[in-house]
Amino acid sequence: MKKSLLVMGSLLILVGCSSSIKFVKKANQTDEQFRNDMMYCKGEALGQWNDRNGVSQVNLRSQQMGPMSYEDCMLQMGYSQSQ
Repeated sequence: MKKSLLVMGSLLILVGCSSSIKFVKKANQTDEQFRNDMMYCKGEALGQWNDRNGVSQVNLRSQQMGPMSYEDCMLQMGYSQSQ
């Protein structure tokens, strides 16, 4: 169990480091809310939040199919890219 958590944590760090696109916090959003959304989207990109049929909740809301990237997830959640 600990080993799988360590592997997942390492993957999240790698995904976060590899992303070159930065996003801007929403108005009146706390740092914690922003961080939670970032972590959710990183997990979404890794397929961690897929249901038992392999479908992500973000894809259901946006009525799309296929894998969701971190950037796509953040954009779907209403974030804008920093300049």
